[in-house]
Amino acid sequence: MNNQLKDDPRYINHESRPDLAGEHPQGDRYQLYAFLTFFAAVLLDHFFLGWAAHFRSFVPFGARFPIALLIVLFGIFLSLSGIHAVFSEYTEQPRMITLGLFSHVRHPVYLGALLVYIGLIAFLLSPLALVVFLAVFFLYDWLAQDEETRMLKVFGQQYEEYRLKTPRWLPRIFKRI
Repeated sequence: MNNQLKDDPRYINHESRPDLAGEHPQGDRYQLYAFLTFFAAVLLDHFFLGWAAHFRSFVPFGARFPIALLIVLFGIFLSLSGIHAVFSEYTEQPRMITLGLFSHVRHPVYLGALLVYIGLIAFLLSPLALVVFLAVFFLYDWLAQDEETRMLKVFGQQYEEYRLKTPRWLPRIFKRI
């Protein structure tokens, strides 16, 4: 690790970092739009449609809250741990991260974000938010595919081998021998 690179102007924001090989240039913006759309759906359901209130009347707060909280906290843990693994090391050349969470799934940051959405849906029980979440999932899947295409261009066969042994979203319970 080269901490002297921290002060290099190329490392001020992640879009200009020469050591990061795979992120879509508009990925952060698309994720923000997705979250705002999800939030708008929750507000629309809560204040105008009332569908979520109907479903919440069947599932008590005491059942929804702990399950949703665990899912959200696990999602935050995955995202922050993945972000730390990607952004905490400064190198001159792009590098593949295949250890830690990245040895179980190829996109732990995105998986963590998706789990936060799922936790919120489990708590809110909003059918409209669920529909928006399906679109959000397809956005994240598209971003993941785009990043994988970029990684293949940079790392070639090494990344292809990693792709073959590491699932994109759901970790394998039993590893292949």
